[in-house]
Amino acid sequence: MTTLNDGPLARSDLYYSDRYELRASGLFAFPDAAYNVTFVNEEGVRRCLDVMLAFPDKPATPRFVLRPEGYRDERPEWPVCTLRFDYDIEHQVAAAVMLTLDKDANTHPWMSQGTVGRDDVELTYDSWAPQERPFPPESLITIAELREVVVQWAFGDALPPAAIAWAAVDPDLVGW
Repeated sequence: MTTLNDGPLARSDLYYSDRYELRASGLFAFPDAAYNVTFVNEEGVRRCLDVMLAFPDKPATPRFVLRPEGYRDERPEWPVCTLRFDYDIEHQVAAAVMLTLDKDANTHPWMSQGTVGRDDVELTYDSWAPQERPFPPESLITIAELREVVVQWAFGDALPPAAIAWAAVDPDLVGW
């Protein structure tokens, strides 16, 4: 079931949160290397973003997830929340989408909303079919805002992160 009421969700309202600690991790990939990261603290998130943003070529759409640490249930493990984003260093803009699963198994899909939209920047939230899932100009935020979004996503108490405005979107638009 999908919910589009989309006020913030407390981290304690997320699926698995009553049984497991939720750990933030992610993947960013280049044609010749993939980097898997697990975040221990906010400084680690900032360091990861510093490294990622410093590469001369940007990676495919970074995919970060909140997962239950030490998962032992019989059912398959699901990510509790996914965060995907893209960015353009030259123009200092970025955009993000997030899909969250609450304790009642409702999905909550959100897309960033910003005021720095540009028609000359193409960002995507799908590494495999980038032309099929472009970010619209109204979703563009600054790189500085993206950095705060990722930190708040990984270690904050509420989703979506309060660093920016978010719009509820169709979950089929976002997907896991």
